[in-house]
Amino acid sequence: MKDKILQPMRNVLEKITQSRVGRWLHKIRMSLSAQTKMTLLTVVGFTVVFIGIGVVTVTQFQRIIYGDAERRVSQPFQPNQGVVNGVVSADIIDYTSSIKKKIALPKADVFYVKYYDDTWYLFRRHGDQVSYQNVEVEHRTVELVTNRMLLIFSLSEVALLAMAVALSRANMVPILRSWKQQKTFVADAAHEFKTPMTVIQNNLERMLEHPNDTVMDQVESVANSLTEVRQLNNLTGDLLTLAQADADVQLFAFAEVDVADIAREVHDIFSYNAEEREQKLQIDVPAHAVITGDAQRLRQLLVILTDNAQKYAGEGVIVTLRVVQNERQTLIAVSDTGQGVSDEDKRHLFDRFYRVDKARSRSTGGHGLGLAIAKWVTDGHHGTIVVEDTIPHGTTFKIILPNKQKGIK
Repeated sequence: MKDKILQPMRNVLEKITQSRVGRWLHKIRMSLSAQTKMTLLTVVGFTVVFIGIGVVTVTQFQRIIYGDAERRVSQPFQPNQGVVNGVVSADIIDYTSSIKKKIALPKADVFYVKYYDDTWYLFRRHGDQVSYQNVEVEHRTVELVTNRMLLIFSLSEVALLAMAVALSRANMVPILRSWKQQKTFVADAAHEFKTPMTVIQNNLERMLEHPNDTVMDQVESVANSLTEVRQLNNLTGDLLTLAQADADVQLFAFAEVDVADIAREVHDIFSYNAEEREQKLQIDVPAHAVITGDAQRLRQLLVILTDNAQKYAGEGVIVTLRVVQNERQTLIAVSDTGQGVSDEDKRHLFDRFYRVDKARSRSTGGHGLGLAIAKWVTDGHHGTIVVEDTIPHGTTFKIILPNKQKGIK
């Protein structure tokens, strides 16, 4: 039964879709942006709703205004004519051919408001007789109120429509931004995978050209391939972490941790690198700095910031790890005395795959994901991370974390 009712509608929609007009409308729809489609849908929706409300409101108002006149023109055709319940019967005339030419009343027992002899009348035909009532005052009232209601409804629709469009556009901004970032993210990830894969492919092809060589003969190609595989593993791990972060997967195991101990551990790990790069790695932390956090993620955060400082600050610089704690929050700072970062780069440092010096990042094995992960770890601890200039020169990353996490004892 349901299919029998819906099938004709489907046939009509299919014909419209396959027609020239349908194809033209489909072409226009496909050419519009998502934001424009949302705006047009909002405009059409508000217009239909306000038209419906306006029609219902005007109809009900007319029934109220013309109510007394309708009762009067109906009274002559009732069994009890004359005055009934205070209602005076309207006058009656015969519906002759001459009257028909002047006043068209095609349906019987239906109310008609007609302009006749410079006056507005309410008519009702019953058989060959017509009752009528002067409604000049009522018609003027209806016309005046209708015009005002039309103005009020129009202004209200414009105002609400403007608000709706503004809100819809505001709501679409983060969606479109996320969509754009996702497209950029996929393109950048593909590019990052392509480079090491190309290097590995070239090394393997070079090895195939010399099938009789030993491993020692091709040690350089093997070593280069292993280096690229390690970079691919690091890139895959970073991408997996960010993908889980985007999916709102709970990746934090909160417990009481000592940030001072973590800072000292990271300092010990990178001390050897500092000596190799002829840098000085300093640490300034209290005996203890206990907070509620994820020890593994906080260690990852400090490793990322310390590793970046050593890689990009240059030789002969001083890298400092500092932890300061008060009653409510803990400050973690990683600073260097290198060349610093421009204000333009500061605005994009936490963007995925963003690198200040792409050539240098490639040589050091960076993919531009470390700081994005650092920001995710900070956000996961309900903290803030900012990048500032080190006086007189250099860069400082400051992380402020609450000592206690809400809802966690």
